[in-house]
Amino acid sequence: MKKKGLAVIAFLMLADMLSAQLYFDHVTTASGLSHNKVNCLLEDNRGFIWIGTEDGLNRYDGERFVRFNHEPGNPSSLSGNIIRALHEDPEGIIWIATADGGITKYDYRLSPEKQFKQYRHRPGDSSSIPVNMVNDIIEDKQHYLWLATGGAGLLRFNKTTGLFQQVTRFSRTYNDLVFDKDGWIWGGRLGGSISKVNPATLEVVFDKRYENYYQQLPHVVVTTLFKDRDDDIWFGSWDKAVYRYDVDAGSEMVYDASGGFPNDEIISINEDKTGMIWAGGKSGGLYIFDKGRNRFVNYRHDPSQAGSVIDNTINCIMRDRDGRMWLGTNKGINWYDPYHQQFKQTFLLGTGNQNTIYDFFEDENSNLWIGTTHGIFIRRNGRDDFEQHQIFYNKVPLAVTRFYKDDGGTFYIGTDYTLFQLDPVSFRIQPLPNTDKDVVMKKIIQSRVVSVIRDTLDGKPVLLVSPYGHYLAYYDLQQKKWFSRTDSTKEYFSGLNVNDNLIRKLYKNSKGEVWMVNATNGISLLKKNNQQGIQYLNDPSNTSGISSNNLFDMLEDISGNYWFTTYGGSLNFMDGRTKKFTHYNSPANLMEGLQGDRKGNLWIICNGNLYSFDTKGKAFVYYPLPDVENSGGVKGYIYKGKDGKMYVAGNNYFIEFVPEKISRRAVEPQVYITDFKVFDKSYSDLLYSRQIRLRYFQNYFTIEFSAPDFSGSDKVQYSYKLEGQDGDWVVSGQRNQAFYTNVDGGRYTFKVRATNNIGNWNTDITQISIVIIPPFWKQWWFYVLCAVAVAGIVYAIYRYRLNEILNRQAIRNKIAQDLHDNVGSTLSSISVYSQVAKIQSAKNNKESVDNAIEKISETSSSMISEMSDIVWAINPRNDSVKEIVQRMQSFAAPLLAAKDITFSFQYDPVIESLALSMEKRKNFFMTFKEAINNAVKYAECKNLVVEIKAPHRQRIEMIIADDGKGFDVNQPRKGNGLWNSRYRANEMKGEYTLKSEPGRGTTVKLVFPIP
Repeated sequence: MKKKGLAVIAFLMLADMLSAQLYFDHVTTASGLSHNKVNCLLEDNRGFIWIGTEDGLNRYDGERFVRFNHEPGNPSSLSGNIIRALHEDPEGIIWIATADGGITKYDYRLSPEKQFKQYRHRPGDSSSIPVNMVNDIIEDKQHYLWLATGGAGLLRFNKTTGLFQQVTRFSRTYNDLVFDKDGWIWGGRLGGSISKVNPATLEVVFDKRYENYYQQLPHVVVTTLFKDRDDDIWFGSWDKAVYRYDVDAGSEMVYDASGGFPNDEIISINEDKTGMIWAGGKSGGLYIFDKGRNRFVNYRHDPSQAGSVIDNTINCIMRDRDGRMWLGTNKGINWYDPYHQQFKQTFLLGTGNQNTIYDFFEDENSNLWIGTTHGIFIRRNGRDDFEQHQIFYNKVPLAVTRFYKDDGGTFYIGTDYTLFQLDPVSFRIQPLPNTDKDVVMKKIIQSRVVSVIRDTLDGKPVLLVSPYGHYLAYYDLQQKKWFSRTDSTKEYFSGLNVNDNLIRKLYKNSKGEVWMVNATNGISLLKKNNQQGIQYLNDPSNTSGISSNNLFDMLEDISGNYWFTTYGGSLNFMDGRTKKFTHYNSPANLMEGLQGDRKGNLWIICNGNLYSFDTKGKAFVYYPLPDVENSGGVKGYIYKGKDGKMYVAGNNYFIEFVPEKISRRAVEPQVYITDFKVFDKSYSDLLYSRQIRLRYFQNYFTIEFSAPDFSGSDKVQYSYKLEGQDGDWVVSGQRNQAFYTNVDGGRYTFKVRATNNIGNWNTDITQISIVIIPPFWKQWWFYVLCAVAVAGIVYAIYRYRLNEILNRQAIRNKIAQDLHDNVGSTLSSISVYSQVAKIQSAKNNKESVDNAIEKISETSSSMISEMSDIVWAINPRNDSVKEIVQRMQSFAAPLLAAKDITFSFQYDPVIESLALSMEKRKNFFMTFKEAINNAVKYAECKNLVVEIKAPHRQRIEMIIADDGKGFDVNQPRKGNGLWNSRYRANEMKGEYTLKSEPGRGTTVKLVFPIP
């Protein structure tokens, strides 16, 4: 129902616009457009406006432009810079026709280097487009593109194969194309008028009369074509007329100079939502045709009229999905929004004049009085013109800053001089009696009267006046005398304790109480009678206090509560009973005038713009006003007339509106994510995958977004959050980028929303999923692996320590065993020999005693040697092989020398840096010692050679060879020497070999690993 109501309002506004001045907004190169000459316009399926200019393509979201240009040698750019036509196909791909580079295919969903694909003419290549000049582009039901070219006639393009087919060979230049209701293509030609082509059969139909260009025929050159809602075909021509082909009647109608049409060539045509035809002239501006009234109305550029068309050459016209009409001109873009026409703008003097409007007043005859720096302007009821009455006093022109009419009918005007009585018929003024006796009011210095009310003080009727900047003054109507801060007789103001000299407004509420709206001390209440004085309610530091002491206006609502606007602190509400304040943030904080409508909503001037505030929903709504950008907007107070109509003022103009009749287009701007950059490199194609996946070193990224909005609402505001990173929504204002640095690995969801109405965020949230793959050392499997590895290491350490303990224990056991075996058996032998010596001594058998003592000596010496070897092997300072070979030499050399055996000891120097465990060291030395002892005792050799090597530092090889008598290794032998040596080799995980033959000496070889 609401949409239907809005449509009716739009229709009424548009239907009546032929008798009113249209207001156009505009954008130019100063706004960011790449070139002011605009040739074509397109609204894509996302709501962006694409603008083809004489120098590149522009994408516009209502606030920002993104430019695209041809870059010579770069196939990933536009094919040309002179953009003539734009077309979006059902797949969302935009096809761009140029006058200098054929056509270009643009798909924003691809990677940046693949988004643009050029189809340029290549000399000598018959498969390329025949010419580079393309004037128009449309698509048939079979999804072939049809191109109107300059020089190659009409072409059909197969999007799948990329091949071009020339359909017509006559009249080689086509200007424009359109489908009729039957699907035939109408082509406007440069000579030859119109050709019709059946896209299914490629049948071509044309009027053969036009083969002779010199015949006097209408529309020989057709510049533009358009099919309206009734399926009628409209077209413009060089013969400066507009033609309409009535499809039902099968006849052609012409609108030319004879029928009142201006002498102009039409180069663009479109249709608005009401069915009115908009035609763009080559030199005469815009023409709007009302079919019902059968007439055109012309709108031309008027430099003295704000909001007129920016240029009289209208190259293209487009209607967007919300009914706005866009005009491309040689000087930029105009667009017209019918909803902007709800606010009527009226200039008092010619535009450009400096004339400040201070106040409005509606008299009993509904005449509108306007107080300005140039006196009083009056618009009589039922008229549109104004009477201007310049007010003089002592030959000085006065600025009229305030109107006030009391209950007795006396009419007062506040000025920049003082307060006067005004005769509303003769416009004669006179100051109040005795005004010249008051220092303040006889001539206000550098200020003006801003507020006047009638009240009683001490039971006497008075006029309370604010001469802004000079505290408070009042005029005693009985005594005919002014009282101000300079009064020394009554000293009334010293008792009032007026602290603020900047009183913006005096306001009397429903109870008759007088409130003062102050610029530096907030709000104050005038106490009278027994509680005489002024009570200030200013405490911005209190959480329940007012947000700012710089107040501008106030209003009492029907419930006895109060609303305050502040200049810098937005909107405040005060509970009339508790005097506690509630603060409401607004889109902008510099609030001025305040009024309430019949529905209880507030209307506020804020930062030069007009807002309403829904007191129930607690939301601000922005309303675009004409000429805000050029004039600086509206300012001051809002005046409400008897019928509820409101008036706001700008420089030399005012705007009037009826609040209850104002409709607002309900628009929630849809946010689109337009780019995704990693370290400033675009990866926009990732946006169209199910999930964006990044490596851990790609965790510095930027997300760009945009919400196309042309509703004229307040500028789009954004908020976003990266779930998993941001704790709450980040309000970025108008900034349309989100930057993230050093984001940890994990899964995230980026969400963004927008609003053009503060307090009401879009419920349709745009989001993308982002996964940052953490480095392998931060992934779960790595943690599991590390845990297993740590557990393994701990276990290995445990096993190592356990093995060490066991090894130590084994060594202790071995040492104990050796000591038990060697020392114990030796001590037993000594004990036995001692007993023998004792017995033989008792028998005086000296020889036997000496033998026993000799045995004891030999046995003890052997035990000492064994003990020395054990202690030496245990000592960790002897771990190196160097210590071992030194001990081997020191052991063998004297022993062999005593037997006159020549000793040769050779070893690889590399073994000196090697180290052996205690067990291997002991067994290595004991095996050597055993072999030397055997050679000394039994070999009867003359020479003995020892050679020790360490091949590849992996094992030790020891060879001991003598040239003694040798023996048969296969014969059983007494003793455990050979068995001990082999046992020791096994303990070292080595190998012990013995080679010997009678008469050929003996060779012992020991090989064992070092580790």
